[in-house]
Amino acid sequence: MKQRTEEDYYIESRRLREETMRMADELKDHPMRFIVTNVITMDVEITKSDLKTIVSKNTQNNRFNAFKNKVAQDIRGFLEKSKYEGWREVIPGKHPETAYFAYFSRKLGEKAYLCVRKIKNTGLYKPYAIIDQKMFDAEIGKIKK
Repeated sequence: MKQRTEEDYYIESRRLREETMRMADELKDHPMRFIVTNVITMDVEITKSDLKTIVSKNTQNNRFNAFKNKVAQDIRGFLEKSKYEGWREVIPGKHPETAYFAYFSRKLGEKAYLCVRKIKNTGLYKPYAIIDQKMFDAEIGKIKK
């Protein structure tokens, strides 16, 4: 079996991004809404823009980018089966529409963290980013249980 190269993961990452964006097109005028309880009860809304934001945030690791773009295709499943890690306050001056960020983790061959934000004026939870262990470790000092 041929060892996958960085180029292979890059190509797969781009393919999965395009696949996710095709799925996101279906949400253009009809956002996905569902309620999930995982320590906190969240009324979640996912729009095309939310998925575009997630697949556009790339790391230096093309393997993780491919993994993240695949995970973005099932945010609901991720939230339902993940572990609640905690929440953190918004950095002053950034994301004024956001009340706070909550983090959920799941190990799917690789550990991933889903960052969702609670929107102040609607109370909705919106997926914001899928990050790797390195990025989560940089945030963990700010996270409260």
